[in-house]
Amino acid sequence: MKPFLTSGSSDRAIGLALAGAALFATAGPAVGQEATGSSDTIEEIVVTAQKRNENMQSTPIAISAFTADAISRKGLSDIQQVSRLAPNVSFDFTSPISGASNAASVFIRGIGQQDFALTTDPGVGTYVDGVYVSRSVGGVLDVLDIERMEILRGPQGTLFGRNTIGGAISIISKMPEKEFGGSLEASLGNYGRRYLRGSISLPLGPDTAVRISISSKDKNGFVKSAYTPQQKSLLRGTPLTDLGNENRQAARMVLVHDFSDRFKATLSGDYSRLRENNAADRLAGITGTLADGPLVFAYNSFGSTPSIIPVIGNDRYTPANYITGRDRTYSTGPNGSSIDAWGTALTLDFEASESLSIKSITAYRKTTGSFNRDADGSPLVITETSNYGYRHKQFTQELQAVGDVADGAVKYAAGLFYFDEKGSDPLVVRLPEVVGTIYQDVADVRNKSYAAYAQATWTIVDGLSLTAGGRYTKDKKRFVSDQYIVTGSASPFLFGGAPAGTLIPLVPRNSVTTQSFEKFSPRASVDWRIGDMLVYGSYSKGFKSGGFNLRYVAPRPSVLSFGPENATTFEIGTKIDAFDRKVRLNLAAFTTDYKGIQVTVFENLGAPVTLNAGDARIKGFEAELTAIPLPGLELTANLGYLDSHYTAIRANPALVSTPEQIISRSTRLPKAPEWQGTISAAYTYALGNDAKLDARADVHFSSRYANDAVNSRFLNQKAYQTLGLSAGYTAPDRRWSLRLFVDNVTDERYIVSGDSNYGIGFHEANYNRPREWGATLGFNF
Repeated sequence: MKPFLTSGSSDRAIGLALAGAALFATAGPAVGQEATGSSDTIEEIVVTAQKRNENMQSTPIAISAFTADAISRKGLSDIQQVSRLAPNVSFDFTSPISGASNAASVFIRGIGQQDFALTTDPGVGTYVDGVYVSRSVGGVLDVLDIERMEILRGPQGTLFGRNTIGGAISIISKMPEKEFGGSLEASLGNYGRRYLRGSISLPLGPDTAVRISISSKDKNGFVKSAYTPQQKSLLRGTPLTDLGNENRQAARMVLVHDFSDRFKATLSGDYSRLRENNAADRLAGITGTLADGPLVFAYNSFGSTPSIIPVIGNDRYTPANYITGRDRTYSTGPNGSSIDAWGTALTLDFEASESLSIKSITAYRKTTGSFNRDADGSPLVITETSNYGYRHKQFTQELQAVGDVADGAVKYAAGLFYFDEKGSDPLVVRLPEVVGTIYQDVADVRNKSYAAYAQATWTIVDGLSLTAGGRYTKDKKRFVSDQYIVTGSASPFLFGGAPAGTLIPLVPRNSVTTQSFEKFSPRASVDWRIGDMLVYGSYSKGFKSGGFNLRYVAPRPSVLSFGPENATTFEIGTKIDAFDRKVRLNLAAFTTDYKGIQVTVFENLGAPVTLNAGDARIKGFEAELTAIPLPGLELTANLGYLDSHYTAIRANPALVSTPEQIISRSTRLPKAPEWQGTISAAYTYALGNDAKLDARADVHFSSRYANDAVNSRFLNQKAYQTLGLSAGYTAPDRRWSLRLFVDNVTDERYIVSGDSNYGIGFHEANYNRPREWGATLGFNF
């Protein structure tokens, strides 16, 4: 797709867009504040982005919010698909290197983190009912029975805090009702799609109610083994088949009890189970010279190639050489993702007075599992990884006070936050037999975080408000590591004369490393309501602490650490509801100084290393438009623009890397396309007795982008567009409904994640799913 504007015209375009919005807003009539929208007006959405209930259009933050009905109409089933909903958002279902089929990698406005390791932190925070979900493994959450989803863009360090340097995704569950009711939904389609979900709300007395929700998803994979059963038996007997499948179940319970009109307790619990093959990776290329692929070189020098494998140049196993199609793999090694995650939370709400509410959120979460992969995508033993005993648990406690003083002229939110997590990720990496096997028997983390925050909004005069706040954070991190390699037959060549079978520590045995970080993150904004338009400007800072490197191939004298990230953002924006709430236009323009960027690259022998690459400047704007030009017809569009580039590069003498892995001023930031957006059209036709027919089309587009920090030629993605279509019928009183859908109508394929390891010599890519179609039948009772 061609860009709409060149980079040099971005500042002028931002100014013209905001000026045009201001003129447009003043031309529209005033609208009232209603709780919901009718079929001929745009829905009002109440959000809690500032820890209080307020209209999204009155919140001076770049925020996109979607109710459960809106998410259902768009056909979304998990939060990985939120990138379709909001501009400048990228959400991948698998992190590079992991192989896990459920390891979230989220970027907002070009800021995020791709490594799933326990020793690194995400750059975008995910929250479920106010509880921070700290780890990416198991982080592709089912949008199971939710009330709404909020996507906050830009640093949210003051009120949300921990690791929200890029933004935050907040999911709010649907609360139980005091009357019996529920829903059931089943979906069938190609690739063996079998989705089932249901929920029920049960009153347990005049002051108590419970809501229970369940979900089951089964779907076949789309990357197949290139071998017949006979060929598999000649290899190692554990072939990868049917990669990218789904087999996951989830359940959630919410129990609410009203002790009085002022005191309420909410107890929630959730569980998810995943038993799948690993993510649908396929080999994108092989580089096998001594300079850029020493392990491949070692194998080719000391090993042998099975005779049944066709040898076609240096790319013998890449998709370009597949006879039977592109979704194929020659892998024969370990395969699987097995994850169990559960959590519970107790929320106590107390209205101390008409002007003060106090909330306590106490939560515990635990994740266990294993995931492994044949990373090189060939029948050769080049790199096979097994994370065989992953475990993580976290405890959080937050106290909030929300209120107002001076007859409501000053509204405030303040709180205290405590976070404690423990985790372990033991690992085995099988390299060519001539090289050896890496064992990481101990990889334990213990992190604690303490924070205090406060924010106040002063209404200076009617329509004009000033907001200021800040958060003080202190993080303490501890890492214990025991990692070593047992050498192979080529060790005299590779390890300076050590005999085969030698145990060589890669870091000192059972080494203990600690770090502490402190930061104050301020925020200030001013907003002014002019008729139907809210105009605002804001200044905010975000912070993400440093950490430790988890994996090594070459011996090091100590654990390699990396420093924190910091982001400072200036933003201006406007929010407009006009023409009797038939048109909504939200615009935001921003510039971000992004310092100490944490990226993951590979050293010369192939170990992934996280380091601080340098500083960058990110500029951009976002536009979100909703219009109802005719009764029943809704048009929506969102557009994001990013101009991101490095302004300084930090040389790291501890890194020994190949030339292809060097980051320079001309390197593009990963997951930061210049243009990205979605255009949708939905039409609803009313039948008799309140029955409805509807049809919907969604077009998502993106300009080219890099999928990794070094802009590997094997992972760079060209511009693409996708199309989704659906049509449905809703019976009177919404008793039942039927929806037919086709996703990715044009069968467009693009890279969503990847691992380009010039050090070892293999490059793997993970693509989106092919065209899918199906039908969904739902019942309400």
